[in-house]
Parts: sequence; C-alpha cells; structure tokens
Amino acid sequence: MIISAARLPPEPDIRFDDTGLIIGEAFNDSYFSRDNGLEETRKVFLEGCGLPEAWFGRASFTIAELGFGTGLNVLATWDLWCKHRQAGQTLHFITTEAFLMAAVHAAKAHAHWPELAELSRRLLARWPVRAFGSQRIWFEEDGFCLTILIGPALRCLQAMDFKADAWFLDGFAPSRNDDMWSPELLQEVARLCAPGARLATYSVAGAVRRGLETCGFAVSRKPGFGSKRQRLEAVWPGERAGAPAKPASVLLIGGGIAGAATAHAFARRGIRVALLDGDPCGQSKASHNPAALVMPRLDRGDTREARFFRAAYLSATSLYHSLGDEVFASIQVQELPGDDRDHLRLGDLAENPPLPPELLSQIEGGGLLHRTGGLVYPDRLLPRLTQNATRHPVTAVALRFQDGQWQALNDLGDIVAQAEICVVASGTQLTCFVKLDTELEGRAGQISLAQIDGPLPETALAGGPYAAAFHGQLLFGATFDPWDLVRSDKPEVTVSGHSQNVETLSEIAPDLAARIELKTAFGRASVRVAAKDRLPIAGATLPKAGEDGAGLFVLGALGSRGFTTAHWLAEHVASLACDEPSPLEREVAAAVSPQRFELRRHKGLTQQPRPADKPTA
Repeated sequence: MIISAARLPPEPDIRFDDTGLIIGEAFNDSYFSRDNGLEETRKVFLEGCGLPEAWFGRASFTIAELGFGTGLNVLATWDLWCKHRQAGQTLHFITTEAFLMAAVHAAKAHAHWPELAELSRRLLARWPVRAFGSQRIWFEEDGFCLTILIGPALRCLQAMDFKADAWFLDGFAPSRNDDMWSPELLQEVARLCAPGARLATYSVAGAVRRGLETCGFAVSRKPGFGSKRQRLEAVWPGERAGAPAKPASVLLIGGGIAGAATAHAFARRGIRVALLDGDPCGQSKASHNPAALVMPRLDRGDTREARFFRAAYLSATSLYHSLGDEVFASIQVQELPGDDRDHLRLGDLAENPPLPPELLSQIEGGGLLHRTGGLVYPDRLLPRLTQNATRHPVTAVALRFQDGQWQALNDLGDIVAQAEICVVASGTQLTCFVKLDTELEGRAGQISLAQIDGPLPETALAGGPYAAAFHGQLLFGATFDPWDLVRSDKPEVTVSGHSQNVETLSEIAPDLAARIELKTAFGRASVRVAAKDRLPIAGATLPKAGEDGAGLFVLGALGSRGFTTAHWLAEHVASLACDEPSPLEREVAAAVSPQRFELRRHKGLTQQPRPADKPTA
C-alpha cells in the first residue's frame, strides 16, 4: 500500500541561548544540564550503569539509549571506553532519535567540551543521514560500534531484537515529552534487556518509577547531579550471564562481493579469516566485472524491502566513500523513467523523498539524481576488503564439522582449511555446501563496452538498464536472462547481447543509445544468483550433508544488487556469529533468513509472485 505520510524524518526545532546551551523548542527543554552536561552524563549514566567495571572481562558489551540528541552520551561513553577497553573487546552503542539534528549544530554543542574534541571530530565526520531506519557506524580502531535508529523511539525498538547490558533513558523531561516515557516504550526497554542489565536516568518522576517497577525492574533513588537532587538506577532481574567468547577464526568459502564483505565484517572484529576461493581471478563471477553501479532501490511504500534496500545503500556508500576515489567514483546517478509508471513513481518520490536533499533531488523533466551514487571498481575493492584474510586459492568440494571445527575438504578428502565458524558465500555453488529450502535461480548477465559518437555522460544513468563512462568508453547493460545453475558451461559474450543492451538503454536514454558504435563493442558475461522471492539469503543454516554443528552461516542470492546489499548483510551475519546485536530489523532478518521458505510453508502462507528485479550492475 502506498502511504502519504512523510518519508523523511523531521528536523528538530532548535535554538542556542545566550550561554550556548542548545534548546529543543518543541519541548521547551535543554538537551543537557546547564550545570555541566558532560559531568551529568558521567554521573547519571556512566556511574549509574556501573561503568566501566560492568564491561570488564566481556568480549562484547551493549549499551542502549533513548535520545541520541547531540551525541554527548555517545562521546562520553566512547571516551571512557578508550581509557578502559581491554584488548579485543567490542562495545555496541544503540541509540534512538526521532529528530536528527544537523552535524553543524551538534558541532556547536560539542564545543562546550574541548576534552572530547578529537572524538567529536571523528563522530561528526561520520554523522548519520537523516533517513528513517537503522544506520551503523564502526570505529574499528577502538572496537566501538554505533547503531542509530532514526524514527519514533517506540516504533524503532519494536522493530529490533537485541539484548542490552545497560540502558540510558535520556529523553526530554517526562512532563514535556511523555512519549519517551510511556508504559509501552518502557515495556520494549524491558524486552530488550539482558539478564542483570542496569538502567539509569536523571528522571525521578513518579510515572517513570512506577512504569519501570511495573515492567519488573528493581528501582532505587540515588543522589542527583547539580540542581537535580535525585536520579534513578534500576536493575533487570536475572544473573548477568558470562559473556560467550568471541570466535577466534572463521572459514569463508567464496571470494566474490558476498565473501569479501563478510571477510571485512569479521576482520573489523579482530577475527582471523581463512578465505577459500578456487576462482581467484574471478573468471566466472559477476563480482569481477570492471565496474558496478551503486544506487538505491527506493520504494513508495514503507515496506520491509524498502527499509532494507535504503539501509543497505547508506551502509555501502558510507564504506565506499571512505575508501577513496581509486575504489569508488562518486559520479552521481541519474535514475530516469522508462514508461508512465516510472514517471509516476519517480515523481512521487521526488515530491515526498525518503532521503535528504544532499543525497537525493529531482531532475528537470523527470527522474531522480542520486548524489552519493556512482561506480565501484571490484578489482580494487575486493582486495581492500580481504586484505586481512589468509587466502587459499583452492576449491572446496565439501564441509565437515569435527572436533568443534568446520573443515573444508578438497576433492581428495583432504582438509584445506578449518575454523570455529563457517560462512558459505559461494554464489552459484551455495547448495553444494548448505541446505536451502528453495531452489535458486540463475541469471546470465552480459555487460557491454563500446565507443560512442560524441561526449560521454558525466553521470551514470539508470532505470533498469544503466550506462556510465568507463576509461574513455561507455559501459552499459546488462542482460538478465534465465540460466540453469546445473549447467557446467559459462555464458558467452554475444553480438545479440550487445544489441539487446543497446535496445534496453534506448528506453531511458534514446539519444545516448543512438550514438553507440556497436561494431566496437566487447564485454563480459557471468551468472548472478537469486532466490525466488528476489530477496537475499543471509543467516544461520545447516550443512548439505554430514553432522550438524553450531556456527554455520550462509550469505548469497544477491541478484543484481550485490555491491549495494552485501555489506549490510555481512554485518548481520557477523553479528549473529559473534552473538552481537544485528543492525537489521527483525522483520527484515526474517525476510532474508535461509529458513524463511520452510517457515512460510509451515504456517500455510502463500507467497505472491514478485516481479523480476531490474539489473543494476
């Protein structure tokens, strides 16, 4: 169903008073204490949750917060973490925000605390995008991971599954913003608590105390900070469980974008990666095309697919921009309509956009300009993502779980590599290693490169077909033809494939298509894999044969959007494997789960057919 509600989160109504204190006009309340916001954070939240002692000896620790605001609590916690972190530890900080302020306003607020200047600079450089949903920002060198959930707090928490070891309740005062202290919201806080979790807040309002006690918290008053005489601490029932040890090693089968993104996700957690790829030169992988287009898939409805693809795009482009021009050409992407239905969809998205104007704007005459989109170069990207992995240029033919290790075997039955956990990301060969309760579909894709008469486009063009300048020629395509995955041969480049690419490009850019000198065309053909419902497959699974064991995962069936979705999905898989919070909403996690088809059959649900996904790269 198409919704008419605003697709973009509102900006906060703020001002700075004569002292430089930031005020939220909508709630007529300050973002932090006049007495000293940083010291209040340290007293109320850090001390109130028993930090840093509570995270000592734990491989990972999760703090959740209501009210990101200026990011002050993030900075104070990060500062404490850097001073007391033990080797190999990871801190997850999950926070909600309905009214994300601009980085420039946060910077003005941060100026009050010069002792946090360096952390402030790093946070502001990675400031989240004003868009609904989940965004994750890693600071790998510190083992610090920030996940921000943008939208109304209740809706954000209802969408997630994680277990927090500590909670900071830091919304505007209950008398001014009761939504942030409602019984329904406190129930979600309780649902997302790990046994023995501690909670802290500056508020001692009776409704807050009673609400927490009704949920099951043991609540106590403590001396407050500054002009506030008291604050609250609360404890969730249960014994704090001993934190499971983080896996020391992962066996990764597959060296395309799915495998490379997974290697990167585990490496940022300090986990040793053994990567097996019997096709190191990428002769058959779509992931080894000369360039891949990166752009969002934007839907008009607030569906799980819309939220997934938007979050994945923000994750991918954030990473690619950080890797520099040699990996990613930020040339922007013009999404152009091919028919009346496209005109209607793109026009509606332009009128009511899901991304802010610095990312998305309307093109005169119809269409959208994706300002942070562009071309990624796989031959440069994949080595960067796998630079910390130990590569094994061998082909695995079977998996075995033995003595607590996943072992990859060659055709002679020899062990070629082993590790505590295993992720299968082998593209067309997924079903050789894991059980999948659906058939995978193959799609043969041919890309074309050719000279053109006249100038090359300055931006990439897309709308089903796509085109972009590449080393003085036009890169365009791609075909998307059915391919039987049991075939032993590989698709070949054909003249008819080049002609088909010119024909489809003419649907969105007829003038450009007419200037292609087809006689100069050459290209590359490969096979993409998709599930029948056109969503990726990512999560825990079972082996194809042999003894079941803990710690087997799969990531694949990325279709034509692998360079946009792989990183978000890899973060999900690594989070599951390390018993850390996933950035995916639970509805999205269920939608990409390897068990989803069996669960639907078990529930007697019928899956409506979906239109084939349009190729993008």
